[in-house]
Amino acid sequence: MHGLIFLQLQKFAQQSIGAEQWRTILAEAGLDKEIFSVARIYDDKQLLDLVALAAKSLNANIDDVVESFGRYIASELLRLYQRVVKPEWKTLDIIENTETFIHSAVRVANPGAAPPVLDAVRLSPNDLQLIYSSDRKLCRLAIGIIKGLADHFQETIEIRHDACMLKGAPFCSFHLTKQQDRDPTQQTSIDNTLELDISNYERKSSDLSSLAFDDGKTHWGDYLNPSLRPNDFGSLGPYRLIEKKGEGGMGVVFRALDTRSERIVAVKVLHPKRVGDETVRKRFAREIRALQSIKSPHVVEVYETGEVSRLPYLVMEFLKGSTLRAYRSRFRNLAIHEIIRIAIETTRGLAAVHDCGLVHRDLKPDNVWVESPSLNIKIIDFGLAHATTEDMRLTRTGMFIGTPSYMSPEQASGSPIDPKADLFSLGCMLYDLITDVRPFERLSVFGTLTALANHTPTPPHELHSAVPVELSKLTMQLLEKSPTKRPSNCREVEVRLATILEKVD
Repeated sequence: MHGLIFLQLQKFAQQSIGAEQWRTILAEAGLDKEIFSVARIYDDKQLLDLVALAAKSLNANIDDVVESFGRYIASELLRLYQRVVKPEWKTLDIIENTETFIHSAVRVANPGAAPPVLDAVRLSPNDLQLIYSSDRKLCRLAIGIIKGLADHFQETIEIRHDACMLKGAPFCSFHLTKQQDRDPTQQTSIDNTLELDISNYERKSSDLSSLAFDDGKTHWGDYLNPSLRPNDFGSLGPYRLIEKKGEGGMGVVFRALDTRSERIVAVKVLHPKRVGDETVRKRFAREIRALQSIKSPHVVEVYETGEVSRLPYLVMEFLKGSTLRAYRSRFRNLAIHEIIRIAIETTRGLAAVHDCGLVHRDLKPDNVWVESPSLNIKIIDFGLAHATTEDMRLTRTGMFIGTPSYMSPEQASGSPIDPKADLFSLGCMLYDLITDVRPFERLSVFGTLTALANHTPTPPHELHSAVPVELSKLTMQLLEKSPTKRPSNCREVEVRLATILEKVD
């Protein structure tokens, strides 16, 4: 396997798993002293063993990790080979020319390399037949790369896997079709292409619920195993469910068509596993109420809410683009002015949330959306939002709710919280964007919570001299342990960020 792939695997793993845990995995594999060089060839088994260890660490299916890795390296390969990629090329053009401009370069530099054989036939401007053959049989990696390219170019590519080496065929055959864009007057400006978050990966099951919609035919268990109903997700009231886009602990998100207006929307429905959990039902209802009350260009918009067979749902704009986490991983080192712009727009969205008497409680890169092509920022996922007048203490079982790496100390300890808790999370996110380090993340939840309580991170400008001192100071003030020492509100933060932006070259 080419050393370039090992290099990209390390970058991917450090982002998905964490640098220290990845070093532990390398040690377990006996590779902790190995320095992978892009100029060398390595045994295939080394890479496959590392992927298997990473999947085990994440409690994820290895095939899904391989596909997710493929999505990651797609943009990395484009960046590395940007000089030979023609400006007018899109997803199908890149795939059609991959054998020529990437694999040939690999073979010239490393005659011993054995990249897969790719044969592509362009059937029409929007259709391409791809033949993939390799002793490694990494067809899921190929699928991931195709999806990653589609993400990069903001295109919708339908992949039909006609033949597969894993099922005994001598090669894999893919039919790729670029979907035509809808008339912009008939859709919103969004494409809610949720990235696979392998850090929260949950295995699917075809037997999670026997609940059916009002038609008595569409069962929720089928949704969690799309192979049972690959082209038919049924309907939810006037909404025809086209594709499952994401699944979390509380809800399932579908891309859907509003049959009344022909508008593409996102429909979020309470997860079937949670339908009997009254606490989760209340939390889902809280998200609906929270989103309905907020009006801001920087907060996802809710169109409608409803309930079918005791399953509440909300209908939202269907976002085109990706999460901030995916956006950042695609481009890695964002320019300072771009980081500040993202922070300003996030702060404006938070201000609208706080003006409605709410605290988001789970602000993080996965819950911030970067729209395409405008790059407008929107805050999403209000499943943990609370009114500031409600009790926000720990549950009786001692469990906390939120993401520890971006959580305020008062939230982690179960103390009452107010909008300044979101400002702390904003500070964590800003620190991460500037330094590529999560300021309090450790190998365990306990370690992260301990760091939240006791650790003071190194100011960003001391880690990177290009960081403006005033931006570093603001970030550190947002990360103050005591809420009283943080900025007074979002508007103060926005003004200070705007002043800093004016001075950035």
